[in-house]
Amino acid sequence: MRPSEFYQRHLDAVSRTFALCIPRLDAPFRDRVALSYLLLRVLDTVEDAPFSDRLLQQRQFNSFRQFLHERPTRAQVEAFRSNFPGGLSEGERALLADTEVFLEDAHDLPPAAREVVFGGIGRMAQGMAAYARRSVPLRLLDLEDVCRYCCIVAGLVGEMLTQLWALGGGAPPRMLFAYRFGLFLQKVNILKDQAEDEAAGRFLVPHRRELLASLRADAEGALSYLTSLPRSERGYRTFCAWSLMLGATSLAQLDGPRESRRAQTMALLGRTGEIAQDDEALRRQFAALLPELPEVRGRPPLGKPEPAEWFVRMLGAPLHTAELVELGALHAAPARGVAANQ
Repeated sequence: MRPSEFYQRHLDAVSRTFALCIPRLDAPFRDRVALSYLLLRVLDTVEDAPFSDRLLQQRQFNSFRQFLHERPTRAQVEAFRSNFPGGLSEGERALLADTEVFLEDAHDLPPAAREVVFGGIGRMAQGMAAYARRSVPLRLLDLEDVCRYCCIVAGLVGEMLTQLWALGGGAPPRMLFAYRFGLFLQKVNILKDQAEDEAAGRFLVPHRRELLASLRADAEGALSYLTSLPRSERGYRTFCAWSLMLGATSLAQLDGPRESRRAQTMALLGRTGEIAQDDEALRRQFAALLPELPEVRGRPPLGKPEPAEWFVRMLGAPLHTAELVELGALHAAPARGVAANQ
């Protein structure tokens, strides 16, 4: 793999939060997480780029998935890069310029780590492609739809991080908590970016109060994930605590002005780092940061373009079907008895 500094330069360009959090991790977990995140950002670019030809976008999803199955040639990666439309950010263009390098490093990972990374990213690409096939503009239909989408784009990240960390020999937290962590952060981002997304033709918030109310259970599960980690695991605890506290802060500031609060953020990270191994202190700080959330009676789910059976098979999560129901991604077990991986 390339030196950590190579990955850090890209992280600094595309994600302030992860650029801060990932260096807290120990090697080799640190570099595997950084590489995985950058590959996910390439996949995000396929999803978010302003393709006028939707069939071309689907071909890009397929090409990316094929790159995970078989090491691509330089010509294949160059064709993939050249198929993107204009209007990408400088950070996105830099990511695409080094996509071949990311894929080389990923294919050179030890087999167990490579299986985790490619398995999670491949399933995410399949799920993203399905949502990209929906009619334009994209509209998530109800809370269940939001939860399914979040399982795909964020729950799988929680699964992947947990499995990569466990390769070091630690006993991992419950996978349900890993998905809760991903859903909490992703739902906060969806709420925070609602105006920007809708201006771009992506309507991801079908009912704002209902989505806010659903965060209560996600927040509890995310905190349980953090406190389930061994207290001796300072690096990963700090990584998770920083992400969780920043998410709670963003949630509390949803209706405020979008402005830089760098000094406050750095102070929060400093305080959080000091208590990263103290479960009770983490619980108190998280409770103080988390705003009051509404209580809303859920509405019956609507029909989706993709059947529940497809969602369960595609996600391939190491969860019981009842846990997918608990996450809000299913309202009942699929009619034909398709079970989640157990």
